[in-house]
Amino acid sequence: MPSRTQALNAIKVGDVIFGLGAGGQEKLLLVYRADSSSFSARHVTTQIAYRFARDGRTRTYADGGYVEIVSTARLPADQYDVTLGLDRKSAARPDYPDSILSKAEITLLLTHPKFFKAQLLPGAEAIVRAADKLNGVNAILHREWDPIDARDNPPGLREYRDDLPALVALLEQPASLDGVAAFLSDMAVRKGRTRAVADRSQAAAASLVQLRESWV
Repeated sequence: MPSRTQALNAIKVGDVIFGLGAGGQEKLLLVYRADSSSFSARHVTTQIAYRFARDGRTRTYADGGYVEIVSTARLPADQYDVTLGLDRKSAARPDYPDSILSKAEITLLLTHPKFFKAQLLPGAEAIVRAADKLNGVNAILHREWDPIDARDNPPGLREYRDDLPALVALLEQPASLDGVAAFLSDMAVRKGRTRAVADRSQAAAASLVQLRESWV
């Protein structure tokens, strides 16, 4: 197995690689420019471009964000072709119904994180574990505590990104169920959420404490 340095130095134009944002965001990336000191890649679905140093990390932005490459594993040929097609579609921004994802594209988006996480660069395990914690907590917040499809004042997709590190740290202490519920209740007030959201804090805290058990 090549070292992390060797794998990152081998990245070239046309490669599909996998990165994680500071908040745990998963990035399927297509490399479009590369030289001896850096490479540039765009997020396939959003077309946001990032410039990486050969250590596999972008600069840290003013808001504290960054993206770090955790896997350069080669996708199977059929999935690679689907990725290129999805990249072209995302760039073209076609009108409905041409914008509808195909079954192969949906499968790619659902399965590529597992594929890449099974073939990580050396030393990336801790980064992935931290990201998985953030994403797991975020999923519970949006599924059980303050669902995006709620009728009253639904949250945005990034509503709680800034609060996730503190909530994960609280769970790792480990805080009691009541302590986690109190954190959520306070967050509901700070974010101006509805009373219904605050009332779900105890139940959501129970799910978060159960999630914590899987981290051990």
